[in-house]
This record gives sequence, structure tokens and C-alpha cells, in this order.
Amino acid sequence: MKKVLFTLFTLCLLLDQAWGQTTSTVSSGGTGWKRIASSQGSAGRGFGKVTLYTAGGTFTPSALTIDWFHDWNVSGGITLHSDSKNFPYWSAARLTDDGTNSYIEVNFTTSVTGLILVSDSYGWRPATLYTGTLPDGGGTVRAAANVGRLNIENNFLVHQNGRVGIGTASPQAKLAVNGNILAKEIKVKTDISVPDYVFEPDYNLQSLTEIEDFVKEHKHLPEVPSAKEINDKGLDLAEMNLLLLKKVEELTLHLIDKNRVIDQQQNILTDVLARLKRLENK
Repeated sequence: MKKVLFTLFTLCLLLDQAWGQTTSTVSSGGTGWKRIASSQGSAGRGFGKVTLYTAGGTFTPSALTIDWFHDWNVSGGITLHSDSKNFPYWSAARLTDDGTNSYIEVNFTTSVTGLILVSDSYGWRPATLYTGTLPDGGGTVRAAANVGRLNIENNFLVHQNGRVGIGTASPQAKLAVNGNILAKEIKVKTDISVPDYVFEPDYNLQSLTEIEDFVKEHKHLPEVPSAKEINDKGLDLAEMNLLLLKKVEELTLHLIDKNRVIDQQQNILTDVLARLKRLENK
């Protein structure tokens, strides 16, 4: 009985694998946008998953999985993900339609032969794979994303180099955000020294006259980047905060010095008034 159950279980697994996916081996037929699968009729409505990969030999193994969604004919969604460390053969994927059918397309940067396509049967009206040489892409683009470890329509990208982009498909830092950020707390750690050295006895504090002359000529404070520099290069928050702290500390020293002068002047004025009062009383 156990052997019968085991045999039935094995057959179920094999049938599930056989029915769960369809495969096709194709050639890209060149570079550029190529259709790898389509959803025929009903305005191309449906959703599902398609994977393409190279299995070695002439082409280094690389894989890309595309989750797609298409409603009547005006909206679509696409998410790309891959565990491959690099993507030498394709750079992006998109979902297009012609009003009747929808198409999953890949932008090939290299002409590839022996490319294997896999379409999962899960979903609704799953895509049908192309065979032979892939046809050129075209039609109205409903969703698109650059290839990365994970990319949701170029709105959220995890690049293969580890960089994360939100609202940008080409992050230039570990985290790049094209838009506003709302946070409860942000802590910046930096190797830039805190400018407490301003209070050291040997610190060369610029005079107010020197600062006045500099501002008249350059239209910004010494050491502080100009508006043009910030516009061209952006603003380093850690560096700017420390620089502003330095300016506040320098300003504090000037205020302390001016307060000392005012006290001296007040003492002189008090002494002069006392002498005048004594003269009046004679």
C-alpha cells in the first residue's frame, strides 16, 4: 500500500511539473526589443509569470523572471527579479499591447541562440511563449522596467551592484531617492571632524571686516558652497551641518568679543556719568 501511495505521489509531482510550466527554446534573432510571449485576444487581459535563461555553453548562464499584469488595454504592471549577478544579454523588459493582444518584450543587447523560455500556468490567461526566432517588439508600452536583482516598474530597483533606487532606475549611491522622504529620525554618521577646534586658543578667527569683504565679492560666506555649486553638485547634509555648526561657533566667538567690548564701553560710560554727577554736585 505504501508503495502504491508513493508511486501516486510521484506521478502527481511529475504531472504537476508537466502541467505547471510550458517551455520553448528560441533565438533572439538580433538585438533590440523582441517579443517573448503574448496574451492573445480579450484586449490582452491576464497576469502570470515568464522566465528566460541561458544554460551555459556558448552563453554564460543568466536568468530573468518577469511577473506581468494587463487589464483591458489601458493599464499594465511588470516586476523583474533575478538572482544572476550580471545581465550580459538583456537590459530591460516591458509590457505592450496593440488593442487586441498584449506582449511581453525584452530588450536584447546581444544576439542569443538557444535561449530557453518558461511560462508558468498559474495566474489568469497566462502568456503563450513564442518559438523559433523571436519577432520584433512594438505597440503601446503599458509598463517597463530595467533589469536588476529586483525592479518594480523602475519605481523600486535593487541593482546588481547593491544600490537601491526609489523613483529612479539609475541609482548613483547606495540609496538614491527621486522624491520626498518622510522619516521619524535620520542619523548621519561621518568621519568629518566636529569643528570644536574653533574654540582652541590658536584658532585663526577671521575678522568681521574680512568676512564683509569676502561676502561683498563672492555673495556667500567663506567655506560655504555657492548656490551654483549646490545646484551642480547637490548638498552633502553631514558636511553642510558641520560647516553650519562651525559658522555658529565662529559667530559665537564674535558675539563674545563684541559683548566684551560693550561691557568695557559700559564701564567707561558709567565712570564718565559718575564724574559728571560729582561735578554737578559741587
